[in-house]
Amino acid sequence: MNVIVFEDHKALNLEPISLTRPVFDIRCGAKTFIERVKKLDSIDISALVVRDELVDVTRDNHPGTSVNPDRFNDGIWLNGSVLWSSGQIEEIRSTPGTGFFNDEDMIALNLSSKTIDQWMSNGGPLSMKTPKGIIKKKLKVKKANYLWDILNWIPQAVQEISEQITSIPVDPNVAIDESDGPVVISENVSIQPFVYLKGPVFIGSGSTINAHSKIEKCIIGPGSKIAGELHGTIFQGWSNKAHDGYLGDSFVGEWVNFGAGTTNSNLKNNYSPVSIKVNGQNVDSDSLFLGLFIGDHSKTAIGTQFNTGTNVGVGCNIISHTFPNRDIPSFSFHYNGSNKNMDFDQFLDSTSKVKARRGQSLTEREIILLRNIFLARHNS
Repeated sequence: MNVIVFEDHKALNLEPISLTRPVFDIRCGAKTFIERVKKLDSIDISALVVRDELVDVTRDNHPGTSVNPDRFNDGIWLNGSVLWSSGQIEEIRSTPGTGFFNDEDMIALNLSSKTIDQWMSNGGPLSMKTPKGIIKKKLKVKKANYLWDILNWIPQAVQEISEQITSIPVDPNVAIDESDGPVVISENVSIQPFVYLKGPVFIGSGSTINAHSKIEKCIIGPGSKIAGELHGTIFQGWSNKAHDGYLGDSFVGEWVNFGAGTTNSNLKNNYSPVSIKVNGQNVDSDSLFLGLFIGDHSKTAIGTQFNTGTNVGVGCNIISHTFPNRDIPSFSFHYNGSNKNMDFDQFLDSTSKVKARRGQSLTEREIILLRNIFLARHNS
């Protein structure tokens, strides 16, 4: 049976990480949401449905899989921001003509091609519309509505990793505490002496952990360089925090660079729940601990200090001697409380140099996506 993985109309609630990738390409453990689905038994993904602006980069990142095709055959549809299990997918497969809902969110469907065509002509999964004439059924799942949902899953995600991956041994001068959860270290990871790792922790392939670092309850994607103190944080991958400073309860995109001493607050002095501006709305996270969300290709100067619940977009440059604004739009040159537009050509030049240092390059389709994000910021 065909399997289609889709984004829904709430995709931008996972910004800034979802500004440059579909929600199913966000890291939720050792793997992304879609990589988890592909590892399940008997799952062969036939198509992906994403926002129009992400079609080309998604085709690059998922070669051989149809993206936003004109027609669909009979099949099951899976929401890309859900942690799916084999049992749940089997229930969907065995229930034709049905839409599955988690609270008010449509999370899966089993539809005929005729029903799919009608639904897609009315906007499909990226709209708020439900296919006509379907049976509605409740299905309890773990769905990421905001990035802090994924942060809350770190213990479960690392436990899952530990059951699938054999951790690589480390130097005896590295202290590992697994009293609260496993510590899993992938291949080609360099951990310098006198590092303290308190589980649950996962460190992805090709990463470097500098001496005297303290890492607790974190997921670090591949190719990252880490130093200082980390707690309750996810690195999508290929980002640098190579100096001292604290980062807590945060989500970091790719190709981010933190200047020496960059630190964030993750707890308000009055111990009230942290709110954060997401997708143009102030949202109460209902959490006492929430730090920094920072998008791909953003950078901070030395000594930068972020307040609780700060959202930094894509391609920003933060220079501030006081707390910067808690909401910094993409491609902002933020200097002491003032946002100015970045020079896009200078951004491309520096970003190309950064990726070249890791043997990678900006693709033409990445450049088009980034330019469109820049233009949307410039025209707002």
